[in-house]
Amino acid sequence: MDDPKISIALGVYNGAPFLEQQVNSYFSQHHSQWDLLVRDDHSQDDSLKILKCLTVKEGQISFVGECAGNQGVNRNFSLLLESARDSSCEYVALSDQDDVWEDHKLQEQLTAMQQLESQYPDTPVLVHSDMQVVNEVLEPIAPSYMRYQGIRHVTEDPLQVLLVQNYVTGCTILVNRRLLEIALPIPDEAVLHDWWLALCGTVFGKTAYIDKPLLKYRQHGNNVVGAKNILNLINPFKTNYLQFWQEGQSRISGSIQQALALSRRMQEHGCRSQDLEFIESYARLRELSPVQRMKKIKRLGIHAQSNLRQLLILTRLWMLPSSQAKKAG
Repeated sequence: MDDPKISIALGVYNGAPFLEQQVNSYFSQHHSQWDLLVRDDHSQDDSLKILKCLTVKEGQISFVGECAGNQGVNRNFSLLLESARDSSCEYVALSDQDDVWEDHKLQEQLTAMQQLESQYPDTPVLVHSDMQVVNEVLEPIAPSYMRYQGIRHVTEDPLQVLLVQNYVTGCTILVNRRLLEIALPIPDEAVLHDWWLALCGTVFGKTAYIDKPLLKYRQHGNNVVGAKNILNLINPFKTNYLQFWQEGQSRISGSIQQALALSRRMQEHGCRSQDLEFIESYARLRELSPVQRMKKIKRLGIHAQSNLRQLLILTRLWMLPSSQAKKAG
């Protein structure tokens, strides 16, 4: 197969301490046909200065939407992906600013991508992988991010999990142009850009998982979203329970709005499958009473990937105000 061009979409915000090491790991890739799209989300440190120096030194780097100011992580990556879609690239790899890629990352993901594309021509495809969890100086914490988090890729009835819990991490994602065309624009209702891409890949096309760590996922004090061992959730010394509850409640409420946006996107593209009915059923949960929600969740088979997560999801769904109650108020 030919060596197609891959655009690397790098979202940056105050990433100065680790940025150069991450970018250098791109230059060590066995697959050398890539270019780098960067959007700095109005950093307050030397991130932009470092990137400008790397541009002069290395080339292959283009800047996106510099005048748009601080947009937040979702909009930052949305602008990057829209720029990639408008270019001539065939594939896009998402990247965080503080990790380090293994030198075979792009090549292995591209091989998996092209195998699926040969089986399913003109189909949206997403490929993701596992990661090694490391500390600030790249010392190992856990050999598998997925097992550390207590999550796994789902191949049978993935929407039963994916509607309420994302198991696809953005910095491991490679997507093809066909998926970009369907997934963009990322709606305001999307909880996270990677979750939205995973949902679109599942509903409209194919997803593949490479069960090996293709990058080092660095843990440090400024992670926007970090790796959290599932056992730490019940450790009062490592969990702020109030913050944990509020974030989870916001996420489950957001997942319902996200499902509604997904159903609309499916209708826009004429996708009227059993998945659409399933997604719409979840999106209408707030119209039901708490008891009816529990019955609906059980009937649909929607579940998280651990008993603890499932208990939390059911409790949060029970406590969500109904849309009827909001109207009455």
